[in-house]
Amino acid sequence: MKVHDSSYINTSTHPTREVSNQLGKDEFLKILITQLQNQDPLSPMEDKDFIAQMAQFSALEQMQNMSKDFQSLKAMNLVGKMVYGEIDIENSSQIIPVIGRVDSVTFSNGRLYLQVGNYTLSLEDLVSVFSEEEAQKIETTQKD
Repeated sequence: MKVHDSSYINTSTHPTREVSNQLGKDEFLKILITQLQNQDPLSPMEDKDFIAQMAQFSALEQMQNMSKDFQSLKAMNLVGKMVYGEIDIENSSQIIPVIGRVDSVTFSNGRLYLQVGNYTLSLEDLVSVFSEEEAQKIETTQKD
């Protein structure tokens, strides 16, 4: 049974917009451009102010890249590990408990997914990762 299908089809005729509480590089650039367009021509932005803002933009972009790389590394290190996760069923208060070894990691629509048996877990669905000793006990219990 496949729980998550990476090919989501939006049947709504209205475009949807995802709202985030974080400013990304696109928002930062929009703010900077607006600031440059609306500055007083008799008192333009100082070079040092512009350079400082560009340095902040560069630092923000590097932090975002490092965060993505860290998440990818974290997911790749889970291959072969015994994990427990809970998948929320859409429009329901029910969950599907999933326990097993991570077979593979995929990247789809900007998110990382773990393949555990017939189930696909996002990193957000992950509840715990077991030590090898705990994993062997679980596998022994499942065989009995």
